[in-house]
Amino acid sequence: MLKKKILLGLIVLPAMAWAQNNGSINGKVTDKDNKAVANAKVVLNEGEQTTYTNSLGEYKFENLSSGSYYINIDDLEIVDSYSFKIDGDEKITYNFTKSNSYELSTANVIANRTTIPSSTLRLGESLLVTPQNIQVIDQRLLNDQMIFTSAEGLSRNVSGVRTILHQEEGSVGIAVRGFQASNLRNGMDVSGSFGPLREDMSFVDRVEFVKGPAGFMMGNTRPGGFYNIVTKKPMGNNKKTVQMTLGSYNLYRATADIDQTLSKDGKLLGRLNLMGTKKGNVQQYTENEQFVVNPSLKYNISDDTNVTVEYIYSQNNFAGGFSKYIYGIDGFRDIKKSFTFSDPIVDPTRSWEHNVYGTLNHNFNADWLLTAQFGYIRSEMEGSSLYASFNTIALADNLPDTKSGPKKGDVIRNLSIGDALNTSTVGQVFTRGKFKTGSVNHNILAGVDMGKKFYVADWSIAGTIKDPSGKLPTNDKGEVIFNIYNPIYGNLTKDMLPTYDRSKSLRERGAMYLSNYSYTSFHIQDEVRFLEDKLRIAAGVRYTSTNKESAASQGRQVKNNAFTPRFSVTGLITPTFTAYALYDETFEEQVGVLVGGGAADPSKGKNKEIGVKKTWFGGRLMTNLTAYHLTKTNILTSAGAEFPGMSEQSGEAVSKGIEFDLNGSINKNWNIMFNYAYTDAKITKDNDPTKIGGMLYGTARHISNAWIKYTIAEGELEGLGFSAGYEYQAKRAVWPVVKDHKFLPDDLFSIDLGMSYQKNNYQISLLVNNVTDRYNYVGFYPGAWGYSHYGWRVVNPIGFKVNLAYTF
Repeated sequence: MLKKKILLGLIVLPAMAWAQNNGSINGKVTDKDNKAVANAKVVLNEGEQTTYTNSLGEYKFENLSSGSYYINIDDLEIVDSYSFKIDGDEKITYNFTKSNSYELSTANVIANRTTIPSSTLRLGESLLVTPQNIQVIDQRLLNDQMIFTSAEGLSRNVSGVRTILHQEEGSVGIAVRGFQASNLRNGMDVSGSFGPLREDMSFVDRVEFVKGPAGFMMGNTRPGGFYNIVTKKPMGNNKKTVQMTLGSYNLYRATADIDQTLSKDGKLLGRLNLMGTKKGNVQQYTENEQFVVNPSLKYNISDDTNVTVEYIYSQNNFAGGFSKYIYGIDGFRDIKKSFTFSDPIVDPTRSWEHNVYGTLNHNFNADWLLTAQFGYIRSEMEGSSLYASFNTIALADNLPDTKSGPKKGDVIRNLSIGDALNTSTVGQVFTRGKFKTGSVNHNILAGVDMGKKFYVADWSIAGTIKDPSGKLPTNDKGEVIFNIYNPIYGNLTKDMLPTYDRSKSLRERGAMYLSNYSYTSFHIQDEVRFLEDKLRIAAGVRYTSTNKESAASQGRQVKNNAFTPRFSVTGLITPTFTAYALYDETFEEQVGVLVGGGAADPSKGKNKEIGVKKTWFGGRLMTNLTAYHLTKTNILTSAGAEFPGMSEQSGEAVSKGIEFDLNGSINKNWNIMFNYAYTDAKITKDNDPTKIGGMLYGTARHISNAWIKYTIAEGELEGLGFSAGYEYQAKRAVWPVVKDHKFLPDDLFSIDLGMSYQKNNYQISLLVNNVTDRYNYVGFYPGAWGYSHYGWRVVNPIGFKVNLAYTF
């Protein structure tokens, strides 16, 4: 009997609440020729509700309670928006029309897409009322800054985020609040020990950074946060865009984006993105050739149900391998930027990746929806890199008065193998909805996430470079001598390179790195709303169980599980100003081989956060101010070049800081992005007392970035725009930290300038990076990983890009 009453209550209460809301707004979206625009995304109250236009271009929001509302279309060609009030069962009609000429994604528009998250974040409403620091980077900003991959300065647009330049030609490393960030694609965690491969922006619609554990979103992610790559989907707007880019270091790039309605009834939509790039680098004999093929289909079964399937193939052939570090003896920057340990004789490394995604969306009514997703990612790599052999560099002339013996800077090089395979199979189902109990509104979010990941790699050292003919300078072992102060390239032959037997399978060669890992996670959260939704209190819990097998555990199954809670309070002080407090935990299984043997332990994180948010200029610009305290146990870091593919585990780390973000437009002329972060992230507990107090490797104490664009919106020079931006990082952590050297001696600072002109369907843009040609770098001191010398990577070299785009 009790069960029947509960069931009846769950059915009747939402129905009663629904019946009390009788207002509605409807309308039509048409183009300049008064033709219907199907599948346009219509957004109510900056994401509180969303819907899509049908084949006739019609939209409708029903069951609206009395109050004020704001509606707009999530389309760069529709700059119009509409504010209205509902009184009782009032029914309102409002139509939207596309602009007369296509506005390329780099042009300024009034609508601010950065305040509305994608559906893959599950939130369903504006970021203004979301109790967490979440930042959105949309296509306009990506194109304006000419960011082509996720390794090219993407992090500059979000406070407290740094790109870690380490093997980025394969997979990118991004740190949030000092910790390695999880990599999500379309809301699914695809992070791996190797991969996924760095994303090319040709198939990316937007990038969303979520800081902190984010238990509402995903289990088994890292406590610093994650970045979510949202891929382009079919829109049915029958639009085609082609672009060509030329630039420094022999950059040649071409892209095509074709979006098309494929059926007469407008239900089947298709999109195809293509990209090809060939470019060099400031370092000699370092270049890559990459291409992307990305078809996708969407079928609108009905106005309430749709299915989307996507396939992405990406391949990158990069010469020079991972030989990006420069070594020096007397300090940083004492070797020219173009230096490399590689040689043109070394064949390019090849990395390639297959992605398959599928999504089913169903709206039961205006209040409840269900989403089911799956993804499969297979990332592979095969190649080799020419490195300096560990600590073989001569720090001084051995015999300064003779012509024999090692000279300062002499070093022996070896060929290291880089073969890897990483697969991720992920799936999720979640539901979101709302109902009332009396005067209290409930917003429910619940779901299940599952994943299985496999990794194996061969990071063997094939051997040193030897010259059996004796034509080149060698040591007494016949190993070829290379000098960092007088490098000579192109004198090696294939017979000098060590041979390596790849006849054995990768599983056999990389058995010590092989791991299988799976997880299942359940989550439910209820956000209750009082005082006409002005006070929101949310409580949620997530249960995660994991199972891993690896060589580190001698093949035995290792099982772990944990409950992680989440609590938040949000107050709407005014319709445009909110304050929030958040407590969130995370549990993350870790896969890795530790130096000295043994498997890595799981990590737990706790985040305490408070913040205020405000929108300005009619919602076009948004500001966030956040303070946080984050703790993580069992930190894993790379063990260095001497132990490739292996990790070291520390006890506990604490990250605390303050973040400020400003992003959006002031009016049709001005777009602005500014951020600042103070981050204090360091080891607080460890069995090795010398590590306590050391900064985390992804940290800079002070980070500030800005980007401003001014566009002339009318007159004879309409469409002419000017851009300027900077990147600044101070008190940057060395990697790894060594005694008496917590920070790099130089700050990172770079100024970028650009201009563009758009008229009708054409746009041409010019961007110059690091206009002052400052020698920026990241690196380590002698003593790091036992090295006897300095090491660093050149970053943000001076360079230009010119882009021409045409849409038809």
